[in-house]
Amino acid sequence: MASGIDEINEKIQSIRRGSFKMGLYIIILVISLSAINFLFGEAPFTEIPSFLQPYSESLTLFKPFLIYIKAALVFIFGYYVLNAVSAIVYTYASRVADRPTAAALKSLTKISGIAILLGLVGSIFNVSPAAALTMGSFGGMVVGFAAQTIITHLIAGVFLLITRPFSYGETITVAGQTGVVKEIKLMHLVLDTGEEEILIPSGTVVTQILRKKKVTNSKDKQ
Repeated sequence: MASGIDEINEKIQSIRRGSFKMGLYIIILVISLSAINFLFGEAPFTEIPSFLQPYSESLTLFKPFLIYIKAALVFIFGYYVLNAVSAIVYTYASRVADRPTAAALKSLTKISGIAILLGLVGSIFNVSPAAALTMGSFGGMVVGFAAQTIITHLIAGVFLLITRPFSYGETITVAGQTGVVKEIKLMHLVLDTGEEEILIPSGTVVTQILRKKKVTNSKDKQ
């Protein structure tokens, strides 16, 4: 019991640490971009603060590389933020699902985040709307194909957990497999046949014909 409470507390602390890191990275990125705009902005030299005017000519040397510096900062700190977000997703998902499911959600979050991050970096280089649309459509298509099966089984798993068409300990037949319901997870159903355990994807359970062994009451027999 104590170990379970400790594990929950550890996950809560992990989520808090991830949230703190995410906020810290965003703040650092905003400050860095603001400082760059302040030092290398388009304002004439007369509007540059007096303590920076002696270095104004040196600062102008960096202007041709300003766009690359901004893109690098957005990508680096954006990737750090993405890692923090995906870690939070994994920690939270592991509280309500098994580790493979949590890992799949973490990977899906990272793939989606990278697609968004590349779009942000592209906007810094003033990518044309047509090119941005093409890149976004391709990224969305890749993410969609990668996530289709996972999302299907996740939604089906949530449906099974809510509707409860069968309960633990019941003997059922689904997808040609018969066994006792041992565990209902988000991604799959676990059946115990007595000799082995069978894992059936949640999407298959929802779409297949389900047969439940009828429990006959002893009083009905009399």
